[in-house]
Amino acid sequence: MKKALLLVVLVNMIIGISSAQNAADSLRIRQLEKEIEVLKNFNESLSDNLDITKKALNNLINDKNITDETRWISLKSSIIHSTQIYKKLSDDIINLKSRMTDQDYQGFINSLGSIEGGPLGFSLEEVIMESAKKIGIFETKTKMDRFLEITNSIVSSPLTSGVPFVSQAFFASNSLINVAYSSMLGEKKPDFQKLGKFEGELNKYLVYFSALDKANAINQSSNSDRVVLLENLQLELLAKLKRDSAKLGFSMPDRASNETLDIYFNRVLGRFSNEYVTQYLAQIESKYRSGGQVNYASLIQNESELKNYSNQVNGTVELAKKFILYYDNFFELADNYHIKVLEALELAHQNNIIQPKKGNNVAPETPLQVYEKITNNLKDKKMTRDNGIKASINIADLRQKIEKVDEFRFL
Repeated sequence: MKKALLLVVLVNMIIGISSAQNAADSLRIRQLEKEIEVLKNFNESLSDNLDITKKALNNLINDKNITDETRWISLKSSIIHSTQIYKKLSDDIINLKSRMTDQDYQGFINSLGSIEGGPLGFSLEEVIMESAKKIGIFETKTKMDRFLEITNSIVSSPLTSGVPFVSQAFFASNSLINVAYSSMLGEKKPDFQKLGKFEGELNKYLVYFSALDKANAINQSSNSDRVVLLENLQLELLAKLKRDSAKLGFSMPDRASNETLDIYFNRVLGRFSNEYVTQYLAQIESKYRSGGQVNYASLIQNESELKNYSNQVNGTVELAKKFILYYDNFFELADNYHIKVLEALELAHQNNIIQPKKGNNVAPETPLQVYEKITNNLKDKKMTRDNGIKASINIADLRQKIEKVDEFRFL
């Protein structure tokens, strides 16, 4: 029977490992596909740029002047590539905002702050009761029983569950310490040393909860700040889009009263697309076509709005570069948060508050095994979260779009 149960456990472990490996392989395949697409676009851009550069060099060799046709090709390419940044940058901002809190990763960290038998294997209520009994903080069994009843009431009360998750440990502990102190004052020979020992025992747990609570508070604050920065960047991008799109014959639709900024951006950029801009520039060019030839000199001279647009392209590039700074900062702060959570877990390990897990008909895990499993699980979840963000945002693609604009803006 035991062998059969052990076989089931091993099979489940193998299935779990296989599923995790398949998920990792699928994610890696998607990343490779995106990297291939980026390289393909980069090669196409490089080919286009080389063609324009070749034309410009031939012009200079032949008559020491760059022809109007080459100027127009360069101007058109600069405009087309710069408008592509709008869509890419808008999508990336929206994506990063939505990724500020990952349910799997953040949910696991939240579970680490549970006072009711979370991943660390202990229930704070049981710890309080067992410590009070072991230390014997009261003279009589009646007072001890009464204290244990109060402990149960405080831990399970709506007031305790109503405070932030990790702070429940502080709320419950402080309430019970006050109850114990008040009860001791009524005794003939109160032993406050026992109360101090009881506080010291609880403090092992509160040190861990305090470290975790501090890490969560800093992370929540930094997340809020980053959302504000991203939303302000969206507003800057929107203001520039309104100015620039008008120069390309595009009329911005009004934003509905119940429409979020994200939805509005998606609606606008669904119309102000690469196809729209390419078609608009083709129509401009056709105005100056006669007998199969285009009068590029007149086109460049008369279409001043296009030149004005091109002259302001650097502003769009700067907004994209600002997002890249926010993107890099996101991972820097996320790494610091992860380190702080690991430091809290190390405190729990050092203070020996992690309890061994008991299995069915299998050897129980040791506290060290529980600690290592939790830290490894946390690292895996963070890696999955980070890889998901990098795959969906693809910052290398945004950098290449910036490079394209700079390359074509040499005239």
